Amino acid sequence: MTTLITGATGFLGRHLLWDLLRREDGLETVHCLMRPSRRATPERRLDQLLGPIGGMLPPEARARCHAVAGDITDEALITDPADRARLVGEVDRIIHCAATVQFDTPLEDARRINVMGTHNVLRFAADAQAAGGLRRVDHFSTAYVAGKTEGVAREDELVPVEFNNTYEQTKWESEQLVRERQHDLPISIFRPSIIVGDSRTGYTSNFRVLYWPLKALSTGLAVVVPLDAKGLVDLVPVDYVVDAFDALSRSDESLGRCYHLAAGPQGQSTCGELLDMATKFFGVRRPLLISPRISYRVVRPLLYATLWGRRRPLLRQGEQFFPYFAYRASFDTAAVDAGVGPDEVTRPVVGEYFHTILEYCVATEWGTKRPASPTSDDEVVEDS
Repeated sequence: MTTLITGATGFLGRHLLWDLLRREDGLETVHCLMRPSRRATPERRLDQLLGPIGGMLPPEARARCHAVAGDITDEALITDPADRARLVGEVDRIIHCAATVQFDTPLEDARRINVMGTHNVLRFAADAQAAGGLRRVDHFSTAYVAGKTEGVAREDELVPVEFNNTYEQTKWESEQLVRERQHDLPISIFRPSIIVGDSRTGYTSNFRVLYWPLKALSTGLAVVVPLDAKGLVDLVPVDYVVDAFDALSRSDESLGRCYHLAAGPQGQSTCGELLDMATKFFGVRRPLLISPRISYRVVRPLLYATLWGRRRPLLRQGEQFFPYFAYRASFDTAAVDAGVGPDEVTRPVVGEYFHTILEYCVATEWGTKRPASPTSDDEVVEDS
């Protein structure tokens, strides 16, 4: 099998790549789409990407992993026409992870990357299918295409909704493109929820999203926070996402389906539960809670009127997460549960690994110190 993966330098993409190369049954040739850089060649960037797990790879793994210059925002996808023509005839699987995951990206820019980028990947997939070799396309969406939905968001649905940010909106639009092509291309859709570090080691290369408010909480300076204790938080460690994806994508029965790689209604947490675990771990006082809506309408104007210097940008950065401090959607996981047995992949319980995640944050000083090995012996723009 020959696989083309986009977004391999992103948090999730690198873990998917590492998994492909570590497999004992790995006979897969993997081509990683890499954006051209003045500072390093694509192969050099790939060497840097594989560095953290170099000692864990089978001897032949590096030899079957290659970098190819390209960009999902380029209509051709692959920069060199000769490389494109060759890979169109060789690639039988595409894993599409590349996206901008920033919540505040201007809509036009987010559409160029997330929507048009997906369109260009689908164009390449159609060419590969016409060449006779394409077996499957695995598209990574997000559970948060549910937007401002309340209640249970189902895997088999993509309904028009209001959105909290341009990330949700453009991932919804790109998934709509993908669903329109499921009738003529062999496509599976995977929707992770909030991905955190490895449940066994805590390892992460990404200290965004949930990590930002946790870091602010760890200082003990948060007296009042805009948070609804009953707000729903769906966390999944990256090792679960990778393992569940691997199990599902091995079967052709997953083609034409959509899966929530999420904790689901039975495993989700509340903001209050996570807050209690975090304050206990950091040894800080539990802050007072106010409604995020009241905070936005009343407290926010007062803060903007009184804050200065670097404090305003920090407040603006924190505001990106306010909608998720009072979230009301749960993510149905019926299709995943039917497709992956508990003996194959176990969905970790948050309370059993949350301390491991926080311990890694402290040990690496929130990513400022060199991280430990990404796995034990027992996941800006996610790059294209």
